[in-house]
Amino acid sequence: MTPTRPVVNVDSVLDGVRFQGLPLLVTICAVTILVLDGFDIQIIGFAAPALTQEFGIERKALGPVLAAALLGMALGAFAGGSAGDRWGRRPTLIVSMAVVGAATLAAAMAHSLEALTFWRLLTGIGLGGTLPNATALMAEFAPPRWRSQAIAATIVGVPIGGMIGAAIAAEIVPTFGWRVLFVVGAMLPLGMAVWMYFVLPESARFLATRPDRHRDLASLLGRIFPGQSWKGDEQFVLASPAEEQSAGLRTLFSRSFARDTIAAWLVFLTNIFAVYAFFNWIAVVLTSVDLDIATAVRASFVFNLAGVIGAVANAWIIARYGSRWPLAAMALIAAAALWWLARLPLGGEASQALLPSLLAGVAIAGLAINAVQIGMYAVVAHIYPTACRSSGVGWALGFGRLGGILSSFGGAMLLSLGGSQGFFGGIGLAMVLACASLLLIRNHLPVMAAQHPKS
Repeated sequence: MTPTRPVVNVDSVLDGVRFQGLPLLVTICAVTILVLDGFDIQIIGFAAPALTQEFGIERKALGPVLAAALLGMALGAFAGGSAGDRWGRRPTLIVSMAVVGAATLAAAMAHSLEALTFWRLLTGIGLGGTLPNATALMAEFAPPRWRSQAIAATIVGVPIGGMIGAAIAAEIVPTFGWRVLFVVGAMLPLGMAVWMYFVLPESARFLATRPDRHRDLASLLGRIFPGQSWKGDEQFVLASPAEEQSAGLRTLFSRSFARDTIAAWLVFLTNIFAVYAFFNWIAVVLTSVDLDIATAVRASFVFNLAGVIGAVANAWIIARYGSRWPLAAMALIAAAALWWLARLPLGGEASQALLPSLLAGVAIAGLAINAVQIGMYAVVAHIYPTACRSSGVGWALGFGRLGGILSSFGGAMLLSLGGSQGFFGGIGLAMVLACASLLLIRNHLPVMAAQHPKS
């Protein structure tokens, strides 16, 4: 008679983990990944004014270069999310970071807009693969009590990276040019890929869905819980219902998830339009109203710094009061700040006189827009179970990147048709649409959701 294999509920085991050891190491890795992503995502925006001068082009000619990375990020999010669910979060993250570094280094040596556009497309593919897998890894490693805050701390790495990048760009670009900035932006992710190869573990919940890797899972659980041991011949299971244990796009549009999938995609579409309109065009917009490039780049720093503050504060609020109303309120605050910016009569000497009001509006918009963006990562990771979490996050981000692509051309159109007022007003309308879409999501993080998340 074959002895009964002991059943181990991996979700229950991991829900007792403390935020130290491997979970803390994963958090550090994920935050660092997103900091470097934030740098490389926004690097083209920091270099945009210098690019127009070097290549002798008008601002609108940068649209394809700006859109290339965003198109790549959409493709990378679709492919990277599926790859993470099929082959694991760890290998997908390592390969994605290596692609980011290699393509950014190649872009530093580009001598035509066509070459730069191609390398930015490849950079975007790498960037797109990192975000869904870093989010899934954090959702599957962090203790329940800290899960939404840990995801927020991870994704807040994007504005932190942008903030660091803006500070570096303000010093490097005027003195050494944009190519040196790109070399710096290449070396860091390449080094990170090597470091992750040696230290980053695979997700225990992912391993639980792969019977042929249960010995790896037993070893990993032994590292997470040093006082306990597993042999690898146990029957490892997850708490998710059996019908949710299939991955793929069809699952995202099943009866259980269809409404939330569509609504989440619309939030990402409109909010990413707003985020990337700032990332890609704020320096160009402000130099167009007679502010110098250093001041324009520092406005990007203000946008990102305020975004970090907003994301951290909003994560704390969401953990206590749920995600629906805090995120909706942030979207409306962003729309109000953008309406304020659209009313400022910028241009000539007035721009310098109105600089404090301008920066205050940029800060409030940055705080609220980034709070929505980063809060939505926690929401979309909560909506889907382990088997399709990377795919769910990846497809939401991939669809959202269409908003980023639209911002590459739409930002130029808004600026040319309505100046700075049209630019800020158009983004404000996008945030109103983001608020409406947020309210359509049914499966928001509830009050104190971090203690009882979806597995």
